Amino acid sequence: MRVATGSAHAKIILIGEHSVVHHQPAIAVPLLNVAVTATLSETTRGQRLVSSYFTGALVDLPGEFEGLRVLLQRLLRRFNALSLNFDLKIDSAIPEERGMGSSAAVATAVTRAVYAFFETALDPQLLLDTVNIEEVITHGSPSGIDAATVSSTQPVWLVKGNPLKHFPIHMNAFLVVGDTGVTGQTSMAVNSVSELLKDDEQPGVGQHLINHLGTLTAAAAKYLQHDQVRLLGQTLTSAQQDLTDLGVNHPVLQRLINAANDAGALGAKLTGGGLGGCMFALTQTAEQAAKVANALKQHGAVATWIEPLTQR
Repeated sequence: MRVATGSAHAKIILIGEHSVVHHQPAIAVPLLNVAVTATLSETTRGQRLVSSYFTGALVDLPGEFEGLRVLLQRLLRRFNALSLNFDLKIDSAIPEERGMGSSAAVATAVTRAVYAFFETALDPQLLLDTVNIEEVITHGSPSGIDAATVSSTQPVWLVKGNPLKHFPIHMNAFLVVGDTGVTGQTSMAVNSVSELLKDDEQPGVGQHLINHLGTLTAAAAKYLQHDQVRLLGQTLTSAQQDLTDLGVNHPVLQRLINAANDAGALGAKLTGGGLGGCMFALTQTAEQAAKVANALKQHGAVATWIEPLTQR
């Protein structure tokens, strides 16, 4: 019986969330240490999914995972294997609904596993196009930044309406990601920012913040490529203030951000939509990263991850 595996990893938005909706740039970075693996094993009967969120026949997959079901059907049809009997086991360390690219990472791992199972080469663009099948169903109109980042080792630069670009980094630092345990409210946060931009009682305030986030994002890209860790930290702190002024911060996020800064982080901010979800901090060394991670746990983080930001 044949067996094949595929893998992917998490991602976070480093800087530019919300402003990217309004045609400013954003940067996403891969979290290679937060992985998902899909294992496709041929069996004698049935088509089963085995995972932490559902185990059972593929036809019984809950509606919220329709994107994954359709992706699998399309992949099997692509290889004329709709009647294949299999177990698909998904092992993921990526939390759902935290802005870390969970659905795109699972779709990427599954796609890679299926292509490996049929011993067929998979070029990067075909991978992105295939993952987009799932992402469109799950998210409606995805930007593509999740799929591009969870399948790459390099950061991704995104400007709405323009092609995604990968770029190398030259830096020796660490990211410490903390999960608040509170589900983020992306749609609510996006709507809140849109309302601020239209607020006649605060003319120009929202747009100024959006433009400033764009300026900070451009600076962050330069710092990532020239090992300017402290300047990057200061930029992240400035971005957090802009996001707070936009109204997308949350008391639990701020508690963890304060804890990280008090523990010696060079900068910290929320990541993703806000109003919950995750935050992250920047440190110079692994020892400092461990200290910050411990502080986050002491202040209520339900999970933490440490990711080296090194040359890629």
